[in-house]
Amino acid sequence: MDRKSTYGLRLDQMADLFAIGAEGPDPAAEADEDKVLRGLLREQLTCIEPKGSLLRDTLVMMLRDTQSDAAALEGRPLGDILLSPRSDVALLGAIKGCSKTLSSTLDSATETALARTVYFAAIAAALVVHDTKITQSTYAALADSLAVLLEKRWMAPELVALFGQAREICRRRSRQA
Repeated sequence: MDRKSTYGLRLDQMADLFAIGAEGPDPAAEADEDKVLRGLLREQLTCIEPKGSLLRDTLVMMLRDTQSDAAALEGRPLGDILLSPRSDVALLGAIKGCSKTLSSTLDSATETALARTVYFAAIAAALVVHDTKITQSTYAALADSLAVLLEKRWMAPELVALFGQAREICRRRSRQA
């Protein structure tokens, strides 16, 4: 066996090197990414969107298009809007539409993940609070998507609860169909 091609490494050392390369992503890097996503999601849910922010301005424009009350956004953080029984279906539909548009136009994988989370939160809120499905997805497909979100380590606890309730509704309704 030609030792020059392996730089003098023994077979067990080479196996160890190959094993390191085959282990997959670095768990520490994944934990850091989860921490960043958790923080950004928390900020998005708890902060009041200022005038001039892309999300707020897009929502106001969409609400005007649906003849809904844009004042429903004033002074309320997104998390309150998504989780409140006072939020009407039209507002949740506008949030869903806005988030869908944003998720398809953003360059950042992190921002896209957040926009998709808000998209599904609006769908879940309409289903849980208003017993209304605001998506063309089947209940089975929606349950699968919510299950994926529930597995995210960075997910906000209040969205975990919302997604869990919505997934149960979807499961029951997909069995009835």
